[in-house]
Formats: sequence, structure tokens, C-alpha cells
Amino acid sequence: LAAGGDVHRHHRLVLRRQRIFERAVARFGDAPADLLQVVNGGRDVGEALVASPLVPIVSATGSTRMGREVALKVAERFARPILELGGNNAMIVAPSADLDMAVRAIVFSAVGTCGQRCTTLRRLIVHKDVRDTLLPRLKAAYASVPIGNPLESGVLVGPLNDKGAYEGMQRALEQAKADGGVMTGGGRALAERYPDAWYVQPAIVEMPGQTDIVRHETFAPILYVLTYETLEEAI
Repeated sequence: LAAGGDVHRHHRLVLRRQRIFERAVARFGDAPADLLQVVNGGRDVGEALVASPLVPIVSATGSTRMGREVALKVAERFARPILELGGNNAMIVAPSADLDMAVRAIVFSAVGTCGQRCTTLRRLIVHKDVRDTLLPRLKAAYASVPIGNPLESGVLVGPLNDKGAYEGMQRALEQAKADGGVMTGGGRALAERYPDAWYVQPAIVEMPGQTDIVRHETFAPILYVLTYETLEEAI
């Protein structure tokens, strides 16, 4: 089970992986037919998989709220859950870092698929000696990142999943600002071209400390920037 995300791109990736799997099965030749199945759908599909006695193990990726519901329902029928929940990934930029490489890595991991995957970078912890050099370069990269239809070549940032995802992003940004954050980006994008879709400018938020909203995994392209002096403090 996987929740949220850039649906079109996710669908293409799933089908591509299915074809790779089918080629591997054909090569080895001893796996049962139809071993891998792909089912696209909403909450009803997830609930059916969780409840089915034919599924002895359920691996679910998503929010901690979803995980609590899945774990209880799977446990009721003595099946086994595997849960990856509430990921809130961080990167530490040391004073010895290659900043060219750091900018490329940060941008790709923080804004790709519009921040809607569990491996999205959400917290950037930067050493005080390189912060003033890194941040202007990072903001310039954010300003030029290609936003648009994810089916088009060269696009890095597609739309948010729906209006609810956009509103959740705006609530998170408002809370970060109330906590003393300084925001760059974060507004709606391409509204005239795609009035029924929810494209956004990826946001960088410079935070005075790790507040509750920084600890919360918002499925949107929000990167919280924190400063550190010692590696122990960063960790």
C-alpha cells in the first residue's frame, strides 16, 4: 500500500517496475504465474487488502494515522504488518561539503515529485560556516526549477495531489511563519494554465529551531532549514 504522491508519475513507475519483474521471472522460469499484481485505487482498495484473509502480510507506507488503522485491522486477523510511517528525512551539510553537489542533491530530493514521497528531504541542517554561502545558491536553484505536467520531459515538480494537499501545505507554512520561520516560495503556481490543478512553488523555510511543525511530515515541497555548530548538535 502506498498513500499520496504524484499519481501519474507513481503509476508509470509502478508499471515500469512490473515489466522489469516480469522479465526477471521469465528469465528464472520457476516463479508462479501472476506473482505480482498492481491495483490502482483509493481508500476502498486499501481497506480490501487490509481486510482480506488471502493477504497474510501487509506492507504499508504512509502517515502514522494510516499506520495505526492498518496495524489494528491486520492484527485482528492475526496477519503481519510492515509499516513505514511518518518519515521526516534530514540532511546534514558539513563545513567540508562540496556545495555544488549539495545543491543538486538537495533540490532533487526535496522538490522531486512535488515533495510527495516518503523519501523526500524535509529538514536541512546546515553548519553555520557554510549557511550564508549555501542558502543563496539553493534559493536561486529553487527559483529556476521546472514546474509543470510531470508527463512532459524535463519537468521536476508536478502538481500536489489535490486541493486538500495544497491547503495542508499552506497551513504548515502559516504555522512555521508563526513559529518565527522566514519563508521563500510556497505560493500557488500555474493557476491560469491549470485552474483545476494544484501546482506550487517549492518552499524554503529558515527556522530558528526544530518546532512541532518541523517535526511533522507534510506531504508537500517544504524544506525547513536549521543551523548547527557541532555534529553532535546536528544529530
